[in-house]
Amino acid sequence: MAQFGVKDPGLKKVINKIDSFSKAVYSDSFPLGRFRQSDYERSYSFRKGLEIEMKSIDKKTLDTNDLISLSLLEFENKDRLADYDFKHYLNPLLSDDGFHITFVGESGTVINNGKEAEQYLKKLQVFPMYVDDHLTLIREGLKLGISQPPVVIEGLRSTYEGHIVDSVEKSMFYRPFIKKPLSISEQDWVKYQQRGRQMIWSIIVPQYVRLKKFFEEEYLPKTRRTLGATEMPGGQNLYQQRVDFFTTTQMPYEEVYQIGLKEVARIETEMQEVMKEVKFTGGLKAFIAMLRTDPKFYLNTPEALLKEASYIAKRIDWVLPKYFGKLPRQPYGVQPVPAFLAPGYTAGRYSGAPISSTHAGEYWVNTTSLSSRPLYALESLTLHEAVPGHHLQAALTQELQHVPAFRRNYYLSAYGEGWALYSEYLGTEMGFFQDPYSRFGRLTYDMWRACRLVIDVGIHAKGWTREQAVEYLADRTALSIHEVNTEVVRYIAWPGQAISYKIGELKIRELRKKAETSLGPKFDIRAFHDMVLSQGTVTLAILEQMTNAFIAANK
Repeated sequence: MAQFGVKDPGLKKVINKIDSFSKAVYSDSFPLGRFRQSDYERSYSFRKGLEIEMKSIDKKTLDTNDLISLSLLEFENKDRLADYDFKHYLNPLLSDDGFHITFVGESGTVINNGKEAEQYLKKLQVFPMYVDDHLTLIREGLKLGISQPPVVIEGLRSTYEGHIVDSVEKSMFYRPFIKKPLSISEQDWVKYQQRGRQMIWSIIVPQYVRLKKFFEEEYLPKTRRTLGATEMPGGQNLYQQRVDFFTTTQMPYEEVYQIGLKEVARIETEMQEVMKEVKFTGGLKAFIAMLRTDPKFYLNTPEALLKEASYIAKRIDWVLPKYFGKLPRQPYGVQPVPAFLAPGYTAGRYSGAPISSTHAGEYWVNTTSLSSRPLYALESLTLHEAVPGHHLQAALTQELQHVPAFRRNYYLSAYGEGWALYSEYLGTEMGFFQDPYSRFGRLTYDMWRACRLVIDVGIHAKGWTREQAVEYLADRTALSIHEVNTEVVRYIAWPGQAISYKIGELKIRELRKKAETSLGPKFDIRAFHDMVLSQGTVTLAILEQMTNAFIAANK
């Protein structure tokens, strides 16, 4: 197929090969894909061939756009090969994600016609095969010592128990059958509903019962009792590979740790200044304890929290044109975190939508445990998850016309999460955090990401216990204790990912300072932000090259 946004014939050939290989994983018989050992072996062989083919492309002949595309493909290919070498695919579970959670996304299917109804029913039908594939991989991982520790698996209970229902109508998987599309007759729609009910009751619910039995009776007794990634096969090399991927650099994890310590010290000094401003006479721990318990910082109903988040979001929308020359067409809404995820979920997250979707992007706000959702952190959360953070960046990326299709949906944490954390920092310049407690909330979020550098390396390379990590985060941030515990379990489950935020943000701030210093009065904040977002997701090395070109062009 033709590749728009690509000029070099060799690069077009590589992208077409990747597209064809990816599509072959899914078929009418296997609409959820196959995830067997043989499938990963075939993928590895394919990726090794791609590695050779990409090396044969002469980079000196490529224009900037093709060079970025090739660099991203090489980076992605290297990680896919490492995924096989370190057997990451044998551990398809996180504290808030996993194969069985990914499948729940199918319940959001909108049926517009008979063909789409049949496709959805087919996915329900093959769910047992999908589960079989993953349980086989997980069992192999258990034999090799590749798994999640008990604290992660125990937190997954709501992700399968929520789908063990006593009536079909209570199942999320029945939602696509609630509203009849105009293109389907009443008679045919009743038949689709009947088939859907039968499959949900006889296939989906029993499979989640099966998963409950597997996790609680088979996985938990056999899983590893250590926490650190360096305790699994691959040891320090495995963890360093995760650090390399999530930072898009080759920064040694000890350097990450030292940067974290330095940032923690800097932010603590700023926290002390806020405490002086509000005339608090106790120490940092006492101030944090007050913030966690004073009822004035908390709301009593989920609706009130969603309204407050929506109000902040609209205030940010009003300011955006001053800082961005290009804004996305796709809107976003404020929604609660889905109930089946909420108990073990973070304070909020962005859930994007395809640009062709019939619904907007979603800024999720966790409305459970309201005593753990402080108002002083809500401005930071909104700037990060909605605008100018994840929604603005993701929506603009989908609208890019000059890049090949794969780059419109590509994501790297160092760039995406780095940008979202930079958006929190930018909030001060945009006129937010006028209230000192909200300002402390921003510092808490900044401290949170700085602590991650220390905690992630501590857990995965220095033998830290869960209790050490909880104490370190709880003593330095005003996050609720519920949130602290949720976060630490996430770091245990996902080595390296948590460090991407601060490493990415520091790089973006460094590059902005470089541009401001080099261009002086010619520096335009809107042009700089548009440049950072102009190519979609990139590695930090590519972003630095883009910034150097931006400086040269504007001098």
